[in-house]
Amino acid sequence: MASPVPLVHVLRGGRIECIHHGSYVLVQDGIVLESAGNPTRAAYFRSTAKPFQSMACVLSGAADKFDYTPAMLALAAGSHNGEPEQVAVARAMLAQAGVDEDALQCGGHRSIDSRTARQQIVELGPEAPFPAVWSNCSGKHASMLASAAADGAPLGTYLDPVHPVQLRITDVIARCAEVDPAHIGIGVDGCGAPVHDLPLVAMARAMHRFGCPDELPEPMADAARRVAAAMVAHPGMVGGLRRFDTDLMETAGAVLLAKAGAEGVHGVAVPHLKLGLAVKVEDGNDRGYRQVVIELLRRHGALSATEADALSERHGRTVKNFAGAEVGRLAVMI
Repeated sequence: MASPVPLVHVLRGGRIECIHHGSYVLVQDGIVLESAGNPTRAAYFRSTAKPFQSMACVLSGAADKFDYTPAMLALAAGSHNGEPEQVAVARAMLAQAGVDEDALQCGGHRSIDSRTARQQIVELGPEAPFPAVWSNCSGKHASMLASAAADGAPLGTYLDPVHPVQLRITDVIARCAEVDPAHIGIGVDGCGAPVHDLPLVAMARAMHRFGCPDELPEPMADAARRVAAAMVAHPGMVGGLRRFDTDLMETAGAVLLAKAGAEGVHGVAVPHLKLGLAVKVEDGNDRGYRQVVIELLRRHGALSATEADALSERHGRTVKNFAGAEVGRLAVMI
């Protein structure tokens, strides 16, 4: 079995201070185009699966029944900052589905974005609990509750792996990843939702199929198109201010779909090039994949050299001290 490889060296004073090891798979039209490390390494999809969970909301009929806008589908597919506009969209999703905010079982936390988090602490006070709707997963959970409401299924058990909502999600992921759903391991994500264990190559194929869904059965293909179009139209709902996915989609000169997951997982679809990319960093640090994703997209024509250079600099290529002086850099090793 192949082992993870060095993806990124962190250099300081001309010496290697840290190495991020990992694996990646890049497929084109479902065929492996490039890989490194262990392409069959199984990992949890984590939040990289959210576009597929948003697809399941469309397939349930909830998106149409409750008049969900593209911004709502993008929020369901995203890991948002808890910015006021994003929270307002999550609350509207619940209200339009006739579901109380207390039904959310994702738990609350401060924003992923440090500046937004400081504003939240000022708003709530240092000891107050964070409301669940501020969770980066509240859009996803609102879409799951809406799907349960549309199904006439219980709301209280919507996170159970055998709940109709979760079975539909597993089916969507299995079809896109081209795997038997019986072979998908199920764990529990940080937000309490089921999380799917897949080989990295299957994740890459799923990302490709999300971006190029014509070979999926209808209405699944239409659901993929709707969610992809929502993400393109509302990249700020997928992440938010200063977030890699949002910046990547906004900077790319062509349509590009990006979704991060916890523990160093990242996926990208480039529909016009029929590309699907999945990366897993062994130490779980997203610093280990950002420069790799940018380099692979530049290498294969999804980003121009100018776009790639600007993104690399904004997302950590230069290591700076607390006074803002440059003291090191990240070097991509693939």
